[in-house]
Amino acid sequence: MEPASQLKLDPQVSADSILRYFDYKIEDGNNTVFTLTYSRGDSVSTDSGVSDILVFEVDSFTTAFEAKGKALNNYNVLYEESCFCAEAHSNKPLKISEGEIQGTRINPLTWLIKVKVGMIDLEDTVKVNQKKILSLK
Repeated sequence: MEPASQLKLDPQVSADSILRYFDYKIEDGNNTVFTLTYSRGDSVSTDSGVSDILVFEVDSFTTAFEAKGKALNNYNVLYEESCFCAEAHSNKPLKISEGEIQGTRINPLTWLIKVKVGMIDLEDTVKVNQKKILSLK
């Protein structure tokens, strides 16, 4: 989670013009950007490891939020399956319209986040500037 930041999205199209995805940067701004990574398989970046990455932003003054379905667009939610593979959708951050994300600010430095998106299904606390990587084997 990065406070005083924002997502800058850069729309892209795959070489075959079928898949629309987004490159993104986290820049200084007025939002809080969350990045959650869920690792499956080998934790070492090899052919057997896959990570699901969820990136989204909320207004820095927000104390609670809930986004489902198409409302996920209001938070610039991107979902990426990252792996050493040749699948067309892999390694490309995609906008999504399915799933649910909820957040409640516990204090200025900590949020309670609930996520059900893709392979990510969690409820956990996230601290400012904390890198949150969840791993199941």
